Amino acid sequence: MNTTVTTIVVTEHQLSDETTVWTLTEVCERTALSRESVMDLVDLGVIRPTAESRRGAREWTFQDQALARLQRASRLRRELELDWAGVAVAIDLMEEIQQLRREVDSLRKQLYRS
Repeated sequence: MNTTVTTIVVTEHQLSDETTVWTLTEVCERTALSRESVMDLVDLGVIRPTAESRRGAREWTFQDQALARLQRASRLRRELELDWAGVAVAIDLMEEIQQLRREVDSLRKQLYRS
């Protein structure tokens, strides 16, 4: 008896214009997160304000990447009932897995070319 197992991998991709920046207020509106939550996620290293706005939270701006990460963080918190520190660890692990998958894919391509 032969059994075929199919694995489907779903990844998130966000195409963005790196020059688009959002204020802290706009980020909160778009992600439905409080200022305090966004500030906690900055403190945990989940997102970073743009370099030119790091003086104070009132002046923080963020690129589109930060919005995508905040949306992912919000979803993890809601669906897995994690605290923000747990969300930060989960996001780091998810990104490490994605990087490892890219490396494996690259190595497979090299192997098959030989």
